[in-house]
Amino acid sequence: MTVRFRGLAKPSIFRRIASAMWRPPNNPNIYGSLDFDMTRSLAYLEELNALGNGKVTVTHLVIRAVARALAKHPELNGKVWGSKVVLRDQVDMFCQVASDGGRDLSGAKLENADRMSLFEIAGQVRGQAQSIRAGKDPTYKGSRNLFKFLPGMLIRPLLWLSSFLSNSLHLHLPGMGLPRDPFGSAMVTSVGMFGIESGFAPFPPIARCPMVLVVTAVKDRPWVEDGELVVRPVLRLCGTFDHRIIDGFHAAQISDTVSEYMRDPRRIDAAESPDAKGSAGLPEVPSDTTEGMTPSQS
Repeated sequence: MTVRFRGLAKPSIFRRIASAMWRPPNNPNIYGSLDFDMTRSLAYLEELNALGNGKVTVTHLVIRAVARALAKHPELNGKVWGSKVVLRDQVDMFCQVASDGGRDLSGAKLENADRMSLFEIAGQVRGQAQSIRAGKDPTYKGSRNLFKFLPGMLIRPLLWLSSFLSNSLHLHLPGMGLPRDPFGSAMVTSVGMFGIESGFAPFPPIARCPMVLVVTAVKDRPWVEDGELVVRPVLRLCGTFDHRIIDGFHAAQISDTVSEYMRDPRRIDAAESPDAKGSAGLPEVPSDTTEGMTPSQS
């Protein structure tokens, strides 16, 4: 079949500038959001926090829900390696953490997060966050020392080299600030403390994870229930996905699993716990780790 063109369009000034400014699309990112009625989830968090074992938050719920979804659909727990997609053998979650009074960002990596309780997730995030802020985390300290005195022109090639070593060669070099697969299976960050109701995060080019999720503020919104318009506390979870790994069918699988957990985490956790009260019998989090929370932990 011969493709015929009618001729060249007469571009406006804006079109001429735009054509010169942007390159052809080559970005595989896709975006999507889910709204959750948080009535039961907030009641569940309140019940757990009343136990006095440490504070669990909406962000911790999201981390656990996404980890469960990736464990249930292991074909999505992968990363692009050359022209192939390789699958991870465990679900590791990365939660962004603010440091240096909010002027810097790092993160807590939770290995085997799908096997953790909410209290265990909360404890690890807060423990690593405290270590980072105190300058005692070896990986954070190593990476900052590596980049602190470099001239700007060397930072980009060094980032490429570090990604190659930790992601492509799978080397484990924590002393240099280069742990193996540093961002894990998925990234979660929270902007809820800022009151932001919707927003999408970019992929760090060195991340090699299939999704980045933003936990926004829980706000009262109109909600339809049994054909009636009501007001409910609603969380909008916003996701950026790597289309090389996740397509619409896979996104639906993830959303179904995450939605099931977020709608009623009490029922899911109770089914998994030998304790009839669900998470009440899970490991404790020291109460002194609940102070100084950042937006990444709300």
